Amino acid sequence: MSREAGDRPANVTPRQPECARCGSCTVVCPVYRVTGRESATARGKLHLLGTGLAEAPSALYQDIFARCLLCGACEAVCPRDLPILALTTRARSRFPAFYGRHGLRKVLARKALASPGLLQGLVRLGVGLRQINALPADSGLRLKLGLLEQRPGAARSAEPADSPARPAGESVAGPLYFTGCLARYLQPSVAGATAKLARHATGGDLHAPPGQRCCGLAAWAAGRPDEARQLARQNIAAFAGTTGPIITSCASCSSHLETYPDLFADDPGWREKARSFRARVREFSSFFLEKTENLKFAAQETARLFYHDPCHLRFTGEGREAPRRLLDLVADCRRFEPDDGPHCCGQGGLFHLGYPDLADQIFATACESALATGPDIVVTTCSGCLMQWQTGLAARHAPVRAVHLAVFMASCLVPDSGERSRFFSF
Repeated sequence: MSREAGDRPANVTPRQPECARCGSCTVVCPVYRVTGRESATARGKLHLLGTGLAEAPSALYQDIFARCLLCGACEAVCPRDLPILALTTRARSRFPAFYGRHGLRKVLARKALASPGLLQGLVRLGVGLRQINALPADSGLRLKLGLLEQRPGAARSAEPADSPARPAGESVAGPLYFTGCLARYLQPSVAGATAKLARHATGGDLHAPPGQRCCGLAAWAAGRPDEARQLARQNIAAFAGTTGPIITSCASCSSHLETYPDLFADDPGWREKARSFRARVREFSSFFLEKTENLKFAAQETARLFYHDPCHLRFTGEGREAPRRLLDLVADCRRFEPDDGPHCCGQGGLFHLGYPDLADQIFATACESALATGPDIVVTTCSGCLMQWQTGLAARHAPVRAVHLAVFMASCLVPDSGERSRFFSF
């Protein structure tokens, strides 16, 4: 659950609420688990924030704060309810543009996410390179290019194909879709699956208003609140004039969209707009779980399914069980999870670009736990987690595929007689 803007500290100073140094955050920190470094924990970072080092952060200081997934595990267990994520991102806001490892790589990725035309161009280039098939089989770039999908049919514009053209100024009252970068550009099958499910569940079209941008999570996580606010304004404006629920198929997007009011703590006008927007945001699985009277699911063949819990959904306190309950509606499907509880996959937004070795070590633990259950398929609801699983499984030549929950559920739909999706084929 997002905090109200007034609950967040105005400045990062030694006067912040003191850490109890109990070590609860140490136990749950994915980075600490693979490095054993105290500085990787929230306890270590909060200590550094209270020293003079915070006034003139060195390269090492910056690197310590960059080595954080912002998964929220520490904040979820903190007995003093300290705003650890806000403190971390605020510390990053004082760093130069290219802080931490591979700073340029992270900045370029953030700029691409915020620029629809650039991102679409890069996807087309990536699809072209993959078709040339000139990269070595074990190339990391080849694995990443394998994630990209070419848009079906003639849908080549910067706007999603599942948005019917509408007269200027016409209001939309039905369900709307915040696509996010993955479903919009990288893997449009996710958008198609969500549209298909929405049509079966509601009997109407799912509209994705033009003008949408990246949710802004990457900018916020990098400590660039001005960039995050600009993206938030564009997204709020894109849905202005509509009244229906706003569905998003990415758990990370959903989590960040709900924090929009916090971005405008000092701007009452936009804060009210952000609150109205947030009130309409619906996480994918929670929305469709309420429409099950119109939906029936059955696996095409008996399946052993491993469900990966995204950190941005797992630690919000809301909707955590919805994906599980939705999956349990699928006949002939057995759901498995780790005996010792969910694991972070190590993607962490742009973390995997800055610290790929650390990200892979964290993923290795999650992957080993998943494969021990003998699954046929891995399902998750976060775009970043999905890509991490897809590349990680491919790199390990595991005989298991990873798909988005929307794609899996759409493939299991038992359609009404003669009903056909008008958006994408599967």
